[in-house]
Amino acid sequence: MKKVLSFALVALTMGFVFVSCEKDNGEDDVKSYTLSVSLNKADSVYLSTDTTVRVGSYFRDDIKIDPFVLVHSFSSWGFGMGITYTSGTDKTTPGYTNISAITGKGVKTNAYFTVNTGGALYQLPADITFKEGKAYKAKECYVTNSTYAYLAMKDHNDGAGDWSVIKEWTKDDKFTLTITGYNGKEKTASVDFVLANGTDIVNTWQQVDLSTLGTVTKIQFSLKSTDNGQWGMNTPSYFCLDQLTVTE
Repeated sequence: MKKVLSFALVALTMGFVFVSCEKDNGEDDVKSYTLSVSLNKADSVYLSTDTTVRVGSYFRDDIKIDPFVLVHSFSSWGFGMGITYTSGTDKTTPGYTNISAITGKGVKTNAYFTVNTGGALYQLPADITFKEGKAYKAKECYVTNSTYAYLAMKDHNDGAGDWSVIKEWTKDDKFTLTITGYNGKEKTASVDFVLANGTDIVNTWQQVDLSTLGTVTKIQFSLKSTDNGQWGMNTPSYFCLDQLTVTE
């Protein structure tokens, strides 16, 4: 039987990030932490304003919600690489300025996390670590496509017009999320989740079992696609995340 012990409410600009703490009173006394977000207004996006740390064209100011630490960066044109949170509802506008989930809402609330995995070369990886380098057991999360990636695959429209390099998506194409666990520098395991298998493109929240990652100090997200060009992946390197749960 699980009992909710507490809710950590962290006010960040426009709303609250909720970290629920549950305790399992069964044979093993286990605390679990679930990362969730709720914002006061629709179509809000969290962007830091701290310009202390510059990384290339971006400023890095990680989001810290005990015990989670999320890589976050921004620039003059908005969200950059890594992770942010949003209550975006736009399921129809193509292009990188729309970071909404294709669901237009989170699993349980109006908001969720949007992840841009394209920052590894900029030293802005899509990573989640934990306060003071502590290790936790990975349990589960929910994922879905961003509107940006979904429309690029489904409608061959990434908002770039004549500058677009994406190809027409076919039944033979695939878009895959890889979630990798690390304990210190050691890789523990990886879990793959297919966000698009041919023309079957995910447009709802899907639960992903992360238990095979084991005990981790870092969870890293990456994407791969069958649509690649001279500069790497042509499919937009975005997906959406919610309800990430770890246990002590």
